[in-house]
Order: sequence, then C-alpha cells, then structure tokens
Amino acid sequence: MILDIPVPDDWHVHLRDDEMLAAVVDHSAAWFRFALVMPNLTPPIASVAHAIEYHERIVAAVGIDAPAFSPLMTLYLTPAVTPAEVRAAADSGVIGGIKFYPAGATTNSDAGGTSLRDFMPALEAMAEARMPLLVHAESTDPALDIFDREAAFLESEVGPLLAQMPELSVTVEHISTSTGIEMVKQFDQAWGSITPHHLSCERSDILANGLRPELYCKPVINSAEHRRALVAAATSGNPKFFLGTDSAPHPLSQKEARVAKAGIFNAPYGLHVTAEVFHQAGALDQLAAFTSSNGAIRYGRSPSKDCLRLERLDEPGTDPADLLTTASGQQVRLFGVAEAARWTLTRL
Repeated sequence: MILDIPVPDDWHVHLRDDEMLAAVVDHSAAWFRFALVMPNLTPPIASVAHAIEYHERIVAAVGIDAPAFSPLMTLYLTPAVTPAEVRAAADSGVIGGIKFYPAGATTNSDAGGTSLRDFMPALEAMAEARMPLLVHAESTDPALDIFDREAAFLESEVGPLLAQMPELSVTVEHISTSTGIEMVKQFDQAWGSITPHHLSCERSDILANGLRPELYCKPVINSAEHRRALVAAATSGNPKFFLGTDSAPHPLSQKEARVAKAGIFNAPYGLHVTAEVFHQAGALDQLAAFTSSNGAIRYGRSPSKDCLRLERLDEPGTDPADLLTTASGQQVRLFGVAEAARWTLTRL
C-alpha cells in the first residue's frame, strides 16, 4: 500500500535547547515543513527578542539538508507579555502563537498562570492582532482525579473565555478527552491539535502489564472511550482538527526515574504511528487533511506543494532504533517503534 500526501506540518513540538536540541531537531526536519515550537524553556521564551534568538539556534542546529523546514516560534504567556509585546510578536514574522500553561501543570510550567482571566489585556491585544492563543488545558487542582483534569479546565476556563471573546482564536492543544473534541466543535473560533500517542494509546497501555514510564505525558493518556473519540475526530475530515505531535524528549535518567518526567519523544516515528491509526480506522483517505492541510489552513498557510510517500509493508521489517543518544551519551527512548517497522517514509 502506497500513499502520497503533502509534506506534513507539526503544530506542537518541544525541541528543547543546547545538546538536546542538536540531538532531536533533525528528526522533525526530516518529515515536517513547519514546526510550531513550544516556549517552555528555562527561562521561558516570553519576549520577541528571545524567540528570535531561539529561532536562530534551532536553524543553526539543523544538520541535514532540509531547506523547506521552518520553525515557527511561540511566546510563553506571562505578565511580561504586554499588549505591546503581542503586537511586536504579530509583526515579527516568526511567531505563530502565544501559549498559556497552568502553573505547575507540566514540564517547565512554573512561570504559567492560575487563570486565563488574569491575562485579559494581552488576550484582547491577541484578538485584535489575530494572534492565536494556544492552551494547555489541564487543571492543577490536587483534589481532582488526574484523568478528569482536562475536562475540568476546559469547562471552568476555556469554555467561558471562548464564549466571552468570540474574536479570539484558540487552539486547544494535545486534546486527550471527548470533552475537548466537543468544545472545539462547539465554538467557531476554536481548533484542536491531537498527538500520535493520544490517538494510539489508552491508559491500560501504561498500567495493565507493568508500568511504562515512557508513556507518561501531560495531559495523561486517558481511557479507551476517550481515545475512540479522538480517533473519530481525527479521521473525520473535520478541518478543525490537526496533528501536533507534542514530541517532548527527556533522557532516560529523567524518564525511568522514581519521579518520571512527563513527555513522549515521537518526532522520528509519529507519522508512522498516525498512519497506522488511520489505516486501522479505514480512513487513510483523510490522513492528508489531518497531517498536511487542516493545521496549515488554521495557521494561515497553504499546504505544501511537495510530497511525502508512505508505504505500508505487508510484513513488519527489521525493528528500527528505539533509543537516541545525545553527544554526551544521554539516551532518549523513541515512541512508535512497532509502527515504524511497518511503514516507510520517503520525501519525493
């Protein structure tokens, strides 16, 4: 089985910095045209000047011949992101959105806020400048069950904001629940990114046959019922849903530890996983929309005119690498090895 699609885009990726950036960036550049890069470094990327500097480091770190690869930057929504900074971001040409993190929800989120309502001047400036708001939708209330925290944040924070500000464009990032799917459908100005791991896994995969820390991410992989809702949305052709890998590398010393870091490194094989999900759903005819068109249109771009060829093998080939090693010898576990043995990808 052979399928040609426009070169995909990744509308949510963590490239980290320094040594880790150098180790992982080529895996995104190999398969994606645009990569919307998250700002949760330490310190956070909260100014246009810092975003431009980070952009330059990313471009310099690309080691393969990938002339079409274009990182788009994001700002971390903190009190430093004033209306003037929002306007500068909109004029910069390299910033694709501004990201809200609930403080303490995920990796390097301590600089985040407690409520979207605390940032109304910046949000009003974003609406005026047509700058997208990207939301990590997850409550940090310790009284809430971890599997209910996305729905709770959507209902208490995102829904009211969407109702109050119909002119503000919002992406609900890495949707993990049917609540997220339904909210994106409800509001005209809302879109949603979905990851390969939320499409392909359910919480039993993490817990049922021995704890698998490599599948720990935020928001957490949820139930089989929620996974079915995500697959249905992704494969439906609905233009409001698109691929954002949320690829987030951590060394094994932090992933396979007493307190594991949240994040799944799927940049090398995320497209293989997504293709297999669509194949199993009988929806390969919708793969190009999800990976290559919907997100591009949402962020004001045309789909790529270049193509990527995907071929599904009748029998799995040799298992590909399951570990990446950085220059100093740190190892990162790769997600999607089984699917990568089933699919081959080729730039045309």
